[in-house]
Amino acid sequence: MFESLNIFQLVAKGGYTIIALIVCSIISITVIIQKYSMFRGIKDMTKKDIDMIKSAVAANEFDKAKLIAEKSGTFLGRVLYEALKSSTRDGMKEAIERAVSTEAMSLEEYLPAVGTIGNIAPFIGLLGTVIGIMRAFHDLGKYGMGNPSVISTGISESLVATASGLFVAIPSVIFYNYFARRINRFVITVENSATEILEPAIYKKQTP
Repeated sequence: MFESLNIFQLVAKGGYTIIALIVCSIISITVIIQKYSMFRGIKDMTKKDIDMIKSAVAANEFDKAKLIAEKSGTFLGRVLYEALKSSTRDGMKEAIERAVSTEAMSLEEYLPAVGTIGNIAPFIGLLGTVIGIMRAFHDLGKYGMGNPSVISTGISESLVATASGLFVAIPSVIFYNYFARRINRFVITVENSATEILEPAIYKKQTP
């Protein structure tokens, strides 16, 4: 039935819902590429900078430590910079958590759209299928059973919408879960690293 159709003609058979699925796929692919590029662009703080910050903190040179952290231009550096602004132990801990949360929000930007698309794409495809089946039965009532291919063709073409919905949803769900887990691991690692680096400062700043 579909032997003579190329991929574009086959997709066109899916009806208007295919347009919505194409838009969803474009959004999903764009966000996935953006997140991939973002992670590739993330820099790790060098061991030299970490050692310099630790030395500065040990020498009570907090302004110097802040300058090194700021100049590093890294996720960890920004967290350390915000934490070093505080003058109390509890304040420093809260600053680390607050800075990590703020940075995590920037990492997660637009990612929920991919998860939403992964959830709704199958339903959009199902809607296209239902509409297609309704159209097929309408044609059956109009032309009767004299030509069974009328209904069989309509139903088979309507199933293209369901297949397209799954085609969009499955990669979206996979990449959403992948990036969500990666962001979560990255944030936990940065928070633990910041706490470890500033642990001496936290206790020193607690001392009157």
